[in-house]
Amino acid sequence: MRKSNFYIILICLIQFNSGAVAQTVPELLLPDTLDGVVRLDVSSIPDQEREADLLMVFVENEAETYVSNAVQGRYTRVGDYLNFEPYFPFEAGLTYVAKVRTSHSENPYNYRRFQIGEKRAVEEAKVLSIFPSASELPENVLRFYIHFNSPMRKGQSLRYIQLVDSNGNIDGQAFMEFKQELWSTDGKRLTILLDPGRIKRGVATNRSLGPALLEGKSYTLSISGDWTDVYGQALSGDITKEIVVVSPYRRQMEVNEWALDLPSSNSQDTLSIHFDRILDYALIQSMIQIEDEEGNLLDGHWEVFEHEQLIQFIPRGNWRKGNYRIVVDSRLEDVAGNSLQNLLDHLETDGGNSEAPYQVVEFKL
Repeated sequence: MRKSNFYIILICLIQFNSGAVAQTVPELLLPDTLDGVVRLDVSSIPDQEREADLLMVFVENEAETYVSNAVQGRYTRVGDYLNFEPYFPFEAGLTYVAKVRTSHSENPYNYRRFQIGEKRAVEEAKVLSIFPSASELPENVLRFYIHFNSPMRKGQSLRYIQLVDSNGNIDGQAFMEFKQELWSTDGKRLTILLDPGRIKRGVATNRSLGPALLEGKSYTLSISGDWTDVYGQALSGDITKEIVVVSPYRRQMEVNEWALDLPSSNSQDTLSIHFDRILDYALIQSMIQIEDEEGNLLDGHWEVFEHEQLIQFIPRGNWRKGNYRIVVDSRLEDVAGNSLQNLLDHLETDGGNSEAPYQVVEFKL
């Protein structure tokens, strides 16, 4: 919708609300907190009416002079009201538009603008990091994590992210398209997946299109600087990540192939774990824990180094003499989606399924 048309609708709406037909607009209750809900009185509307036909919420995108794609969320009916709760909280300072169906034939929809709080002062929108961080990646790498300093506009990421080969050819089918994009709750981390159908050998997509990445070739992951955050700010510029493709990961992960650098007892030295491959950045910090011989979790945190092939545990207190266990969730994955339980691609590949929920590495100080 062009901005001029949008404001014509608003003018009509003002006249409509002040006229004799105002009673055709259902009661609409707008949120006053960022985690609030939009509530529409549906007491006179049959239950079988589709919720999205009755109520939709949009972000008014002034930078592009139209009302953007609908905000994604869940609908629930509570008493006489239809509640709309966005999957992510509303953003302070953004202008939202609630579109409500009316019973008036000439003006079938009512549009209400609302804003919660004031726009926060934010720095220029930037890409902070991309994981995996290494430039040499296996042919069957599965996912990338893109971290931003500002929450980005959702529902349009693949307009701005491209995989380009060394000849400048764009692979328009490299990435999986999801109905709901894979964002962190704060809207600052996006997960994108290369199509698993092109990674798994023998499946139809792999046979027809081939892998998105080929060993021995170079590619560029490109992020357009035209992408805007929720405040309408474009990224500081085009971002690229250069990729050199090496041999795929075809073997299942084994904890006994990891190397440990142990701390000294009665010290606050770090404990280091060297992996035999690049692991998934988002998982390695949450799926590995250390227990003492009484089964108590050690207090401390992990830091990631060497392109996700080394992590170090920094304890809050001193290490004591005794026995310890590194407990690893078997769902932990490498960058190709292979876990400690199984492999993403089973065709002509070593490894077998494991049902054990955890694997353990023991050590003594």
